[in-house]
Amino acid sequence: CQVTVTPVQPSDCRAMPRRSITDEEIGLIKAMLRRGMRNRDIQFYFNRQDRPVNSGRITGINTGTYGPEVAEATDAALDAFLAGFAPAEVGVVVEAGAARDPTLAEKAVARFVQREGGWFLADGETSDQECKAEFNPRRMEPIVRAIAALANNRGGFVFIGVQNADCRAVGMPNTSFQDTDIVRIADKVKTLLTPTPIFAKEVVSLGGLAVGVVHVEKYPNPPVIVCKDAEGLEDGSILFRYPGQSGKIKFGDLLAMLRERDRAATQTLLASATRLSEIGADRALIVDTEKGELNAGSKRIVIDRALADQLDFIREGEFEERAGAPALRLVGDVHAVNPDGQVVERFEGRALDADAVLFAYLGHEAVREPLQYICLSAKVQRQWLPIFYFVRLAGGDIDAAIEALDATNAVYRVSKQYALERLRGRRSAFERPGGAIVEVVAALQAGQLDELRQRFNDWQIVRGIRGLPDGFEPTDPLFDLLRDIYRDADGNANVRSGVFSAAARLDELEDAGQPG
Repeated sequence: CQVTVTPVQPSDCRAMPRRSITDEEIGLIKAMLRRGMRNRDIQFYFNRQDRPVNSGRITGINTGTYGPEVAEATDAALDAFLAGFAPAEVGVVVEAGAARDPTLAEKAVARFVQREGGWFLADGETSDQECKAEFNPRRMEPIVRAIAALANNRGGFVFIGVQNADCRAVGMPNTSFQDTDIVRIADKVKTLLTPTPIFAKEVVSLGGLAVGVVHVEKYPNPPVIVCKDAEGLEDGSILFRYPGQSGKIKFGDLLAMLRERDRAATQTLLASATRLSEIGADRALIVDTEKGELNAGSKRIVIDRALADQLDFIREGEFEERAGAPALRLVGDVHAVNPDGQVVERFEGRALDADAVLFAYLGHEAVREPLQYICLSAKVQRQWLPIFYFVRLAGGDIDAAIEALDATNAVYRVSKQYALERLRGRRSAFERPGGAIVEVVAALQAGQLDELRQRFNDWQIVRGIRGLPDGFEPTDPLFDLLRDIYRDADGNANVRSGVFSAAARLDELEDAGQPG
């Protein structure tokens, strides 16, 4: 019997150090790193009071110096881990004990469970979650309807790419939701609902399936009301989310909502009265955000325009506290005024510009100072802006509008001259159609808007709108179409310029259709 003895080097006799993190956890951390999660976010899932995982350890896993032989977890395994994750009951140690709130994506994923080889919405459609199989950026009314209903109840989620029947995640059929900016959705919501609910947009992955998420917050002072007729929406209606459906609110729920709103208003009033008594009525000032006045007894305090242009207004929570530097929290709208006390139209973060005029017209917004929208024609290099709509908002006096515009110092004389000629009836945005544009005009007159952008390009469509004859009555979908074309134009200056011309033509047609 022959025995072979292999020499063992001293280094081979050293025991491998025992890891504090399991191989499964290392695999999950690697998968999280691949998804772009930050170290501090990853810590939230693995820190325990008896075993904190520091950021350096996660960096070591990322660079391959710690656990290089451990395989990365699959997407399905990571999704399952996130969906079933629950923080430690004793407490989670994250950078000196500060626990991080889960992200919107994590909250959304936590609502799903994995079973029968797929991902399903755990509780189905409830009073705070709704399913949509797909998202159509040209027909966002179903999403707006869901947002209104959720905001009037207790908030919740709209999941896109989830079947209605069994609430199974099937994924979105295309990237329309990912490609649609939240600003575009917000514009649609602002057009159809008042006041505007607060919502956020996200995309999550469930077993490799992309699911769209719209999270809606409960509106603090309901109701949110539909302010414009549209598909599935009726002007003046109040929608409410019930288990499994969104519909018009029932009387009992409306009564409870209004009672709760009154109770909250009373509590706020009592708190203000208590604070006023603590300060003393002789030392307190009252701000009227509707009139833009600060009541100081017999005096009215206004902010001079020259001073207002030097002020940086900040929102609550967006300022940095510094020793010795006073900070003012502003609640409501703050306006600059001229020496006569007239409010000057301003937009948060920017001055009035051509885009603001365009979108105010397309959304038929009731602006505070419509004459300023008319006079802007003298200050921007846009020879076609909607003006007659703002004349009607200002009282319908064409002569007063001409006088105001004529008295405005011109930065761009041609733009001002064009606007004056249009107000006097000497110039029109109408353009006689020819060639393929004739077909566009025919489709517009027939109301065939659904497939219009599939049949013609955007440049042809805006030219077709300019070719609409006198007597044509513009409808809401046409304004939405122009807004979408402008949003999608990006750097295409010709199309964007064409949208302004087309809007000016619709403005003329609307004005011609007004009574006497």
